[in-house]
Amino acid sequence: MRIVLRKAAAAFTMVEIAISLGVISIALVAILGVLPTGVRVQRDNREDTILNQEGELWVEAIRSGSRGLDYLTNYVDLITISNSRTPVLLAYPSPAFTTKIPPPATMADVLTNGQQIVGLLTWPKYFLDGSSNRVTALVRAITGSAMDKSKSARDMAFAYQLTSEVMPLNVYPSAFTNFAASGLSPAVALSRSNLWRFARNQAQNFYEMRLTLQGPVIPKGRTYDVLGTPKTFRTLVSGSLLTTNLYFVQPSTFVGQ
Repeated sequence: MRIVLRKAAAAFTMVEIAISLGVISIALVAILGVLPTGVRVQRDNREDTILNQEGELWVEAIRSGSRGLDYLTNYVDLITISNSRTPVLLAYPSPAFTTKIPPPATMADVLTNGQQIVGLLTWPKYFLDGSSNRVTALVRAITGSAMDKSKSARDMAFAYQLTSEVMPLNVYPSAFTNFAASGLSPAVALSRSNLWRFARNQAQNFYEMRLTLQGPVIPKGRTYDVLGTPKTFRTLVSGSLLTTNLYFVQPSTFVGQ
């Protein structure tokens, strides 16, 4: 009788397979838990990059008094201006946004060119009568993916709120320029008077500009919520303001009295 010896075949047992599946499941749960965080961080970084790039773009456009940026009409949906002494909120919508003006705004002119947009965003923060203005714009991202620029994806594109503040430069405390205060000697009154004249001319030719960008903007019917952390851009503007129905900075053009 012949006996044949067979080698035992190597294989995984059911217990080993179950342990392997358990290890893989734990790893998948950890990966799926980290994935939303990574997507959120990537989105936040993208939005921060857009705000940083476009903040610089708006600073240069307003500081230089640009008038030929007609492509801005494709991205600025609405500009609103309110004055502290009147209850009227003026709204300047793009042609496609005329039916979406948020209440209780009153419709003014329609945005048709870049000169109009820059002129409205240069609106002074303060008037001589002591009133203050608030200028805001609803803007869809100018930079970013080309896919977001199509008409079908326009409503889903990243949008932000732009607040513009253009203020006369004022570096001297009022106590240093008040030449009409009582009890001043002639020399001190003359010194304060000269400083007041200098400060007045300075305020007519130098301005502080502060732009605040905040997004994303989430539409809610005819209103919208502004989320995200505000980013502020500040710079000094040299030149006088050309005052017509709009306002434009005239770089290196100075006035005096």
